[in-house]
Parts: sequence; structure tokens; C-alpha cells
Amino acid sequence: MFKNMKISIKILLVIIIMSLGSLLVIFGASYYFMNSMVDEFEQTNITLGVNSSKIAKESLLSQAEDYLSKLVEKQTQAADEKLYAVNRIVTESAAYTQSLYENSGNFQGKDMPRPDETEAGVACSKYFLVKGVKPTSQIQKEVRILSNCEYAFAPFLANNSVLDNLYIGTESGISYRYSKSNLYDENYDPRQRGWYIEAMKRPDTLIWLPTYLDSYGNTCITAAMTYRDGDGKIAGVVASDVLLTSIIKDIMSLKIGETGSCFVLDQELNFIAHPQMDQADFKTDLKDHFQDEEFADSIKLSQNGIIETGYEGENCYIAFSKLPETRWYFCASIETKEVTAPAVQARQESDKLTEQSQKQMQKKLFGIYRWFMLYFAIIGIVVIMLSFAVSGTITRPIQKLAASVQGIGEGNFDQKIEVTSRDEIGQLGKRFNEMQDNLKDYMEDIKRVTAEKERIGAELSVATQIQADMLPRIFPPFPDKNEFDLFATMNPAKEVGGDFYDFFLTDENHLALVMADVSGKGVPAALFMVIAKTLIKNRAMMGGSPAEVLSYVNEQLCEGNEAELFVTVWLAIIEISTGKGMAANAGHEHPAIRHENGEWELVVYRHSPAVATMDGMRFREHEFELKPGDSLYVYTDGVTEATNAANELFGNDRLVSSLNRKADALPKELLANVKEDIENFVGKAPQFDDITMLGLKWYGRDKA
Repeated sequence: MFKNMKISIKILLVIIIMSLGSLLVIFGASYYFMNSMVDEFEQTNITLGVNSSKIAKESLLSQAEDYLSKLVEKQTQAADEKLYAVNRIVTESAAYTQSLYENSGNFQGKDMPRPDETEAGVACSKYFLVKGVKPTSQIQKEVRILSNCEYAFAPFLANNSVLDNLYIGTESGISYRYSKSNLYDENYDPRQRGWYIEAMKRPDTLIWLPTYLDSYGNTCITAAMTYRDGDGKIAGVVASDVLLTSIIKDIMSLKIGETGSCFVLDQELNFIAHPQMDQADFKTDLKDHFQDEEFADSIKLSQNGIIETGYEGENCYIAFSKLPETRWYFCASIETKEVTAPAVQARQESDKLTEQSQKQMQKKLFGIYRWFMLYFAIIGIVVIMLSFAVSGTITRPIQKLAASVQGIGEGNFDQKIEVTSRDEIGQLGKRFNEMQDNLKDYMEDIKRVTAEKERIGAELSVATQIQADMLPRIFPPFPDKNEFDLFATMNPAKEVGGDFYDFFLTDENHLALVMADVSGKGVPAALFMVIAKTLIKNRAMMGGSPAEVLSYVNEQLCEGNEAELFVTVWLAIIEISTGKGMAANAGHEHPAIRHENGEWELVVYRHSPAVATMDGMRFREHEFELKPGDSLYVYTDGVTEATNAANELFGNDRLVSSLNRKADALPKELLANVKEDIENFVGKAPQFDDITMLGLKWYGRDKA
């Protein structure tokens, strides 16, 4: 029966039933609770008085623990950030020095003075040879290499306030230093110093040595790291002394209440910073300041935390946190009695307030009970009268709204819902009108976005075709040249890619082969590829060796290269009459070669850096000779780095196996075999990189 009633009657009944029912429930519950409140209030006052001190104490202790923990963590992080900056500087300095050794032919260097020949207080480079080391030509060459360290060390020292110097000791007996000091000790041998010995024990790893006092009484610590030469052998150690004065001063200046203080322990749990450390009788051993082993045991088991223990003859809370860089511990303490002192005062105030509130409660409860009956009677009458009035104001707008919404549902989007009120019904009608406008706009947006996608798709299709047309695709490319057979393919990972190949005759007797890979993907890489391809071909047509061509292209591409793109290039120029050629590899993959009746194998040799990475780059080149029956295969990293669903790479071994599957195949069939093996290996995994290959079969003029 209730189901088929009009909504107006339903609302009326619901309002009356819920309102009167709620009033009755509230009246009964209020009557019960007011009667029991007096007894419970008395018991509550007793319990409150007993527990208030305990609660206040626990709250204060909790706040103190939280404050100390956050303070310690914040200060630890601040100190560790300064030390991490030193870590980064020494690590980068070692890497920079190693790069100087690895590319020594690219840097000229300069003469340097001895330390006692420099002006004190002015930062500069200086060096001297350890006693017994003779200034041979090799030693002098190494000295000139080290003189280039100033270009990196100078800004490092200038921009870091805690660094005192940057210095190097070499295996050959050279002592290099960039600092403001000009002290000189002819008997000094860096190879016998602790920082050098400890760094050599852990090659290629930055180490921190224990703290020590310098000649001025400043607390210092040393960071050191080895570096290698061009042959991969350890050539020396880069190190720096760090002044801890500012870090310790920041820690000691912290004020924690009236009794609180901060201190720092080293990794052996000895004091290296303490408010009383300047006193002559101060002892750095942890046992002389703590009553038991509880704090030492806790600090050994955790990186950070807080503990209540006996410290300096008082019961204290001590928070600690470990610095990741140096494995020191930053600690903050405060006496327990200072933390809990406000709880005693809070207990006294609580007792007074409890007594006053109990008297007032007794008086007000009786007055509330009398007025409670009258209020509920009046409210009950008002609720019944308002129920009739409210039900009509709710149902009539709903009926109008339903009729308007039905018209919109039938597709009449121009029909607007009449909004005559500002209540929820009016807001609902307003939202329906907004939804109608948004729906019309959305349909227009869909049309516009669809058209834009079609336009972009058409432009990318044209770009793909343009890029494909730039690469030579007519095979055989030189019908009148019977000395060789040539074939190449390029499959971009996106609509356009950064890989490219090229082959052309620089004259009647020289064939140029190009295989390159631009960093990045998509349209930026494709634009860079167009420029690089054009520059390489134009310069090669002017004559010169592959190294000269790449040097010219490198200078052109470095100019205005704000996007910092680069391109790996394999370039070879072959003399057709003899099969002899010159090749230069600028950071590209190793080519593969097969001699007549043999198997395919990779030709591994040292590469030059990629083109457009640095101005003034020199490129290596090497000679080779193709004999009749020999074959050559070059490719980009999209071949060896093709990845399957298990995240495995195709790799060099699979590539060589694929080439040898039919080793004597002509270039077109050879490339098809490799592409087939890659597709079988990758399966349904997406192609992440461009796949570009070029194959050459050499017949020579005798068999042409």
C-alpha cells in the first residue's frame, strides 16, 4: 500500500514519523541520561583528577619525543646534505680526472708552479714530485694532464664553503693540489698517507676517513676516491679535506629548553662535538657520560630513535639519528623532569576546575529538566504543522522537473528547464541546463578533435614518406658497378625515426657507406637525422678521409645544438679498384664481417665519441681490405637491443648466429633472415627502437 502512495503523502508521512519518533527517542534518552548524569559526573570528576596528571605527563612526553625526533632528523639531513655535496664533488672530480687520462690526446695542458712558488691565500694549481722521482718525459706528460684539473676543481672549491682544498696523489709519485695554501714539505709522499692507502684498498669507491684536528685546531674529515688511466689501471687518488667547523657550530647553537643540549658521536661512539668539549678535563669516551650501556646498545641496533636513560647524572630523553655519509650520530637530549614539570601544574589547575564545574552542573541540571518538557511539546506541534507545508514545496518542483527532463531525454537539447527556486531542486534544474550545454559543446569538441587527429595522422604519413624517400631505396643502386652487391633497410619504431643509412659514389672509384643512429625518437630525431645525413654526404663528396668528414660534421652539428642531440656514425670509404678502405666509428655498433668460405664475426675495435657531443673532437680511423667473396654487415642498436616480453635483449650472440644461419646469403636475403629472427625473438612485444641494417657483398674487379 505504501509503495503505490503519491510521493507527497510519502514525504508527509516520513517527516511526521521520523520527527515525532526522533522527539520521543530523544526525550526518553535525555530523561535517562540526565538522571544518571549526576552520579556519573561525580565518578568522572574522581577519575579525571586521578588520571589528569598521568595523561598530561604522557602527552608532554609524547610531544617531547616527537619534537626531539624531528629536530634530530632535520639537523641530520642538513648536515648530511653538506657532506653529500662533498661526496658528489670528489666523485665528479675523480671521474673528470679519469676522463683526462682516457682522452689525454685531446688536452694540451700547461706548466704549473711548486706550492712554495705560489701566493698564500690565492687558490691555484701547484705540484711537486716526490723525493726520488725523476722528471722524465712521461712524468712531465702526466703533470700537464693534471694541470687541466683546475677547470673543474676551481668552481667546485669556489661554490662549497666547507671544502678546504682538492688534491691528487698519483701512483707515479706526483703530488697535485688546488688550494689557497702554499705550504711545501719536500719529504711529503701522498702514497704513504692514510687517505691514499685507504682509497687504494677500495678502488672506484668514495671513502670517508676518521675526523682529525688540522694545524689550526679545526675539526676536519677527508673524502677520497681512486681514478684510472686510459688502460683501466688505477692511476691515483683524488681527495679533499672538509672543515666541519660550520656544521658543528650549527649543531651546538641549538637550544632545547632549559636543560637540553646536542652532541655528535663518531662511528666508534666517541664524542666529536659536545657543549663542554672545550674544557680541558672533558672525556670523549661514551661511558664517562652515561650511567649504563642501554644507550650504546640502542644506537648500535638502529639508524635513529629515542630513548630515556641516565645521562650526565640526570634522567634524560635522548634522540639520535645516523648520518648516512659519515656514519656519525647526531643526538639531542633534555631532562625528563623539565618535560613533565607542566603536568604537576596542570594537575593542580584541573582539581580547581573540577570542583567548580561540579557545583555548577548540579545547579543547571535541575533547570534543564524543567524546561526540557516544555520545549519538546512545542517542537512536536511545530513539526506537524511544518510537515504539511514542506511536503508540497518538495513534490511540486519535482513534478515540473521530471516533465522537463523527459523532453531533454527525447533529444530536444534546445529545451531549457525552468528554474524558479534556489534550493536543491532549483540547483538540480540549473545543473541539467548546464549539462545540456556541456553535452552540445562536447559533441562539437569531438568533431573538432577527430578532424585534428585526421590532420596530424595525414601529416605524419607524409613525414614518414618524406623520410623514406630521403634514404636510397633503389636496388641495385649502381647497375654499372659489378664489383659489389648492396642492400639496406630501415624500420622506424615510430612514424618517423632517427636511424639512417646511406651509400653513394664520391667519384668513379670510391664508394661511401654510412650507418647512423640519432639520439632520441620521433620528429626531433628525424629532423636531426636529415641535417646529419645531408652534412655527411655533402662533405664526403668534397673528398677526404672518414675522420675528416666526421670532424667537419661534428663542428657543424655542435653549433647551436641546444637540444643536446647527438648521432653515432659508422662511415667507410672503399676504393672500388682494390677493395681497400678506411673506416671511422663514432660511438656506433661494431660491424660484422665474413671472409670468403668463413663465418660471420664482429670486428671489435676502440670507438671514438659520438658526433655532436663536444667541439674540437678528433675521430679515429682504421684501414681494412675487402677481398673477393668477403661480406660486410652494419646495423644500429635497434637490432641488438630488440627486447622480448621477458625483457631479454636480442644481443650480439644471437645476431652472429642469425648471420651464420645462411652465411653465404646475398645482402637482401641476409637482412631478411636477421629481421625474421628478430621478429621471432621479440614476439608480441612492442618495437622500442628503429631497426636499420646494411649488407655488402664484395666481388672485386677480377670477378666483376
